[in-house]
Amino acid sequence: MSPAILAMIDDRQGHQRSMDILIRDATVLDPAQDGLLENQYIAIVGNRIEGVTSVPIEPDAHTRVIEGRDRLVIPGLVNAHSHSPENFFKGRSEGLPLELWLFDLFWAPFQLSEREIVLACQLGAIEMMKAGATAVVDHFWVNGPMTAEALDAAMSAYRDIGIRAGIAPLVEDDHRVNRLLMEREPGLAHAPWGTMPPTTAREYLDVLAAFFAKWHNVENGRLRCLAGPSGAQWCSLEVMRGSMDIAQQYGGGFHMHVNETRFQALICKEFFGKPTVAYLWENGLLRENTSLAHCVWIEPDDVARIVDAGATVVHNSVCNLKLGSGFAPILDLVGRDGHVALGADGSASNDNQNMFDVMKVAGLMHTVRTAEHGRWLRARQILGMATRGGARVLGLSDSLGRIVPGQLADLTLLDLTTAAFTPLNDPAQHLVYAENGTSVRTVIVNGRIVVDEGRVVTVDEDAVLAEARERWGWRRREIPPISAEARLFLEAQERLRQASMTT
Repeated sequence: MSPAILAMIDDRQGHQRSMDILIRDATVLDPAQDGLLENQYIAIVGNRIEGVTSVPIEPDAHTRVIEGRDRLVIPGLVNAHSHSPENFFKGRSEGLPLELWLFDLFWAPFQLSEREIVLACQLGAIEMMKAGATAVVDHFWVNGPMTAEALDAAMSAYRDIGIRAGIAPLVEDDHRVNRLLMEREPGLAHAPWGTMPPTTAREYLDVLAAFFAKWHNVENGRLRCLAGPSGAQWCSLEVMRGSMDIAQQYGGGFHMHVNETRFQALICKEFFGKPTVAYLWENGLLRENTSLAHCVWIEPDDVARIVDAGATVVHNSVCNLKLGSGFAPILDLVGRDGHVALGADGSASNDNQNMFDVMKVAGLMHTVRTAEHGRWLRARQILGMATRGGARVLGLSDSLGRIVPGQLADLTLLDLTTAAFTPLNDPAQHLVYAENGTSVRTVIVNGRIVVDEGRVVTVDEDAVLAEARERWGWRRREIPPISAEARLFLEAQERLRQASMTT
């Protein structure tokens, strides 16, 4: 495109529209392309990239100019699996496998208020955006039945702070594991985490349908809705199939956990008579809009089913190591051209929302899985997982994750003069293995600057953090210590876990 075309754009109605943002004389790294593009001018009109060129462009009086000299421009990172309420629970527990960690987190009847939901979402968004993430998939939970009010609070928080967000309301309507435990140890019937589900399938599906109708694709497409069954061992077929139907109706995603631990893989095989992924496949729940968090303990045939279905596995490298869950077969998925995204998971099991940490661990942890070093992940592959892979989970694989004309303008600019990039060799490797987010200077989401010179500009960052500290300072006192009755349930759960894994 010529400078004249870029400086003044005709919209579809034939009216001339000024360029909104011009990034001038920057270095561009697009993981889908080889090499670097230096001395590039990136023109943004509305929420899209209008042009990328080495030809100098002169801005008009209304164009915001970002000086790109000594700046590296990359597609914004996507955190494709998170749980925003856990932003209040970072640094809470350690030395626990997932099943015991879950009990520690959820046994108490503790619920966040609507204001605390807003703070939790914005606390995570501040952390993510300042470390170069432009989008998040929030597998949003409440400690009880999912409500429209809680979802409105979460979406409003993301609307106001400016991050691209997809919310998948988490549901558990059929606690098969708890029922099995009660059958084996009837004396636990009145202990915490009893047999009564927190919601019914019909209640959840009604809330989910209303959520899609109100929020899907609002804010010029920046906010999206996904269905969010927690996992096959915790959900009825009615809720999973109904959720998929609603997601398909609105063109949204279907997001759930699969076999995070060996215990889950074994217990699901006991429940269904077949592996979890095969169960999902046979029930029409593996599709291109399906994203599966973890998939640590899946079988070779499961890999083939996921790839054939066009579903996406969301790899949560950091939390899978912290909780001792294991190594997902990412190399096998990549070897079959499967779709992989990256997620931080919740801050109670990570304990942050920094996607640079996630990328680095993803690049390191699989080198010990095989001596065939030709199969090890490369930096550009990992960057692709953190950008285009995450875009696929959001249902935006055709319009997000590239720096080319027509793509959504979600961009991160990093300072090339910092220690992480000095001296400069391969920028992709610097991003994955040397950078930790401190070089991030500017973040653009949907054509809007949300981080400017390292500061969030859409909300009062200091005020959000101060209020979160103040509220949690007294709210944490309301969480009681584990009671004697609850401890009995916890011990019984551990017995079930150990028995399942030794048979």
